[in-house]
Amino acid sequence: MPHDSDILPTVLNPGDPCAGDEAHLVMGNPAHYAEFVKGALTPVEQRAAERGFHAAFQAWLAGTGPYEAMQPFVEALVLDHRPHWNGVEHHDKRPLLVADVPLPDEALADLVEDEVPDAGVLLERVTGDPYARPTVGTMAAIAWIESLGPNRRAVDAWADDERDRPLVQTMNRIDRAPPCLYVDGVAQLDINPRMCPPSGPSGVYVARAYRLGDGWAFSSKVDLPALPHLPTLERRLRAELWRLRIKERRATWEDVLRRHSEVVYRASAEGARRTLGASD
Repeated sequence: MPHDSDILPTVLNPGDPCAGDEAHLVMGNPAHYAEFVKGALTPVEQRAAERGFHAAFQAWLAGTGPYEAMQPFVEALVLDHRPHWNGVEHHDKRPLLVADVPLPDEALADLVEDEVPDAGVLLERVTGDPYARPTVGTMAAIAWIESLGPNRRAVDAWADDERDRPLVQTMNRIDRAPPCLYVDGVAQLDINPRMCPPSGPSGVYVARAYRLGDGWAFSSKVDLPALPHLPTLERRLRAELWRLRIKERRATWEDVLRRHSEVVYRASAEGARRTLGASD
């Protein structure tokens, strides 16, 4: 019996060979397209545009097509909110709520070992490196991936049975925090300022910064050996946001960072390795 969710897709793109379900063709709901963006396409035309976008997206990832080839489909499907928000991206403007107790990465890594039987394979979706050794941070990052089925993550399975409700409350606080690339605690991606900590640990890393007591903490922290090229990283994440909006029309920039957190980690890690390669 086929699974609803695959750890790795059947067909791999050479430009993103460690991708999971996010590599598959995404189809939208014609009713949502008509209601939320009032687009001019018929359902048949919408399906054709979605397939065209997917083909252009995959070609760009593989290095066989330009980034600009996606743009006609983005415009037809109304996937970019910036023209409709005076050139500014649609952000999640909610503040982060304060957690009372910390949820250490060691605890997240342990629950992944308990809940996810294929964590070793899933590690590739975070690191982009099939030979990478697991660390506490990369294992903690897996906790937020839909690894147990659609909309089902290791943290969800754990929260269902965990009796320590303050810990579950902290999980929910971290869940709201978008994973972001940081340098010495300074966010390198344009996220809601209310979700940006004033400072943090030194170094280059991807993490979820959340409010804890009177300060901030960093969850699912994965250290990087170098700073990835930011324009390249932003283009990769924007393309992922367009893909998400085919299915979820009102998705914000922070939504794609949360929903496809593995892409944030993987693209950042791959970018860091390219930076190191260019400096050799």
